[in-house]
Amino acid sequence: MKNTFTTVCMGLFITLLAVQKSHAAGVTGSDSVKTIKTLKPEVLDVVNTVLKASYTFKIEKVSDVYTPNAVVSDEQQPFSWNGQLAGVQWVNSVQKAVNDFKIKDFKVDIKRVKVFQQTEEVAYLVVPVEYTGTINGEPFDEEGAFSFVLRVVGGKWLIKSQAWVPKNGL
Repeated sequence: MKNTFTTVCMGLFITLLAVQKSHAAGVTGSDSVKTIKTLKPEVLDVVNTVLKASYTFKIEKVSDVYTPNAVVSDEQQPFSWNGQLAGVQWVNSVQKAVNDFKIKDFKVDIKRVKVFQQTEEVAYLVVPVEYTGTINGEPFDEEGAFSFVLRVVGGKWLIKSQAWVPKNGL
């Protein structure tokens, strides 16, 4: 079991290195997988819907944008949520944190996406964001980025994974 896990981890590491090198070299695809040079609007629509829901707390907006085996991770406990309702659970967790910390005027500023790769069926992107508000009249500000992997499922772009990394964690 340990050897299998190590082999899988090494395979993922090598794949990530290859993707990073090809991206750095300006390689956008191969004969078997054509990478799209412009991020599809449908992908951005899903991501924008999720990020807007993260500060408006409208869980109905995210109830159908995650795959059945989706994984969402964040710095809020319990730190990860799984399944089609992972986004709903995550938004509820963000709302709880905002209420617990008594953050007022909570909102998100979505920055320009600079890192992405996409084919006709899968997309990877890193979305820098800044959450702002006030706590007891003092400014609240947290910058970071979400990485998203989206897949086409039943003709619709859905989130397969979503992970938050705060700027101070980089």
